[in-house]
Amino acid sequence: MEVVWSEEVLRNYFHVLDYLLENWSVREIENFESRFDDLILRLQNHKEICPKSLLLNYRKCLIDKNNSLIYQEINNKIFLVAIIDNKSSHQY
Repeated sequence: MEVVWSEEVLRNYFHVLDYLLENWSVREIENFESRFDDLILRLQNHKEICPKSLLLNYRKCLIDKNNSLIYQEINNKIFLVAIIDNKSSHQY
């Protein structure tokens, strides 16, 4: 199944990497990337593994204790919408 990255999710992804680089170690960056990649692979095989979010047809997946991925499936494509901080009061 094709995965499509939105501009927002790209910005969010690099923001997380920048934060980890400034405040943590390279190991933490590698861990985040590995967890994210594993999640994307699982989504490609099981598009509904994550629970529905509070908004429309979005789904919310836990990447790690600090971050979640928001996505939706349309016409057999997975659209990555955003990466959010789990501590925020985000509408998703």
